[in-house]
Amino acid sequence: MDDSTIIQLTTLWFVILVFIQTGSGGSGPLLTTIGVLAIFLAYLLPVTILVFLGVRLLGE
Repeated sequence: MDDSTIIQLTTLWFVILVFIQTGSGGSGPLLTTIGVLAIFLAYLLPVTILVFLGVRLLGE
């Protein structure tokens, strides 16, 4: 596995966290949907990163 995949996922995770923190809290179905997706990804990406790191460590 390439290091760039892990770095890209980590960067995406930080971008999502910044979006969640700075969200204006606007109403509307589109912003609500984006917010729910961001929260879902905020929990999913760290698990994915840990799995990739585990596979990489076991593969060496």
